[in-house]
Amino acid sequence: MFKEDCRYVADFCQSSPQNLLRTAIGVHGTVQQATKNLDRIVTQYDTQGFKKGDTFFWRMNYIKHFSDNKEYFHGNMMSILASKKKNIPDRILKLFLEAEGLGLPKANFLAQLATANKAFSCLDLNNIKWYGIDPKITDYNKKTRSEEVLYLRRKNYLDTVHGLGGGEYLWNAWMHGISDKEVYFKSAEDVSRKHRHWFTTWENQYPTL
Repeated sequence: MFKEDCRYVADFCQSSPQNLLRTAIGVHGTVQQATKNLDRIVTQYDTQGFKKGDTFFWRMNYIKHFSDNKEYFHGNMMSILASKKKNIPDRILKLFLEAEGLGLPKANFLAQLATANKAFSCLDLNNIKWYGIDPKITDYNKKTRSEEVLYLRRKNYLDTVHGLGGGEYLWNAWMHGISDKEVYFKSAEDVSRKHRHWFTTWENQYPTL
């Protein structure tokens, strides 16, 4: 699932700044939302754009920040991916944490979707519960002046992802967990394939609701 669907989204993201923005908008739409709601949220956006009071509208300032800087985020992401230097995951994560409105879990999620790198995973409330993770792992105060403190927060998060089996394992396990938890999805493969609709312009061929 990870190899096919996450790679599909990553190829989409890397093809242009506008595509990366589209995926970032989708990531913003997942904040404080149940998975079953994503079909409705994304379909509404694709057909009607932003509407006052909807899920995306309340995050418009954050989305506008990413939109205004989409060439910066895309260009730097591609430069990092092409680099032979070490710490590529940390550099990508640090980059996306510059985006307003994205904390550690969602910056990781965008990094995972945009790169298909196995170092990343969204440690959401489901994963925190399923794996007994300390919720404080998601703490990341962007106003902290100490670069060392922020680096250690990112490192702790990425080390935890690695210790749990890595991004590919966690992606596939999350799909199974959600399909078992929510009757709206036919299978884990269905949940994974939905990411193409939720985070790219892929047509929603099999609506959940």
